[in-house]
Amino acid sequence: MKNSQIIADFKKDNRRAIEKLYGDLRPKFMNWLKGTYKIGKQEDAGEIYQRSFTVLYMNAKKGKLDTVDATVETYLYGVAKFVVKEWQRESKTVFENASETLVSEKEMVDFQRVFEHAEVSDSLVRQLQQGLSKLGETCQQILKLFYWQRYSMEAIARETGYKNESVAKKKKYSCLQKLKALMQNT
Repeated sequence: MKNSQIIADFKKDNRRAIEKLYGDLRPKFMNWLKGTYKIGKQEDAGEIYQRSFTVLYMNAKKGKLDTVDATVETYLYGVAKFVVKEWQRESKTVFENASETLVSEKEMVDFQRVFEHAEVSDSLVRQLQQGLSKLGETCQQILKLFYWQRYSMEAIARETGYKNESVAKKKKYSCLQKLKALMQNT
């Protein structure tokens, strides 16, 4: 498909064409991320793709691609370079904050398994249920969206009204800390 047609589809909000382009570009993009930036986690790569494609979409709607000589795909990869840098900064901050947490890796795996309905001990399930019931509505919503409904942090930010996914990540981290404290007290 030609650049001019793709840009026109973005401007007209041609949902079918945009979804097709999104699906067509995704596999190659994900492989590129894995090879170039060593981003192996599907969730992380998917988040980067979503952000990059969103920037592409918004810039096309604003007319910023009208005079660009590069293909839409090349433009997407150019955007992704900046998105990856931003993501790496955010991940470093989250990782540094996470290293200060009292939640062990095993506990996080158990917590994830509860949300996936995998077999875990009854006492852990009771502790989680009691802890979740004592959390505020916002924390319950964030944790349920992330673990049960598998929302991305960007989608959670939109759903909950937070400014961006970084704010949502910090809130999720805070909620997990509260849940951990509540579970220790039960």
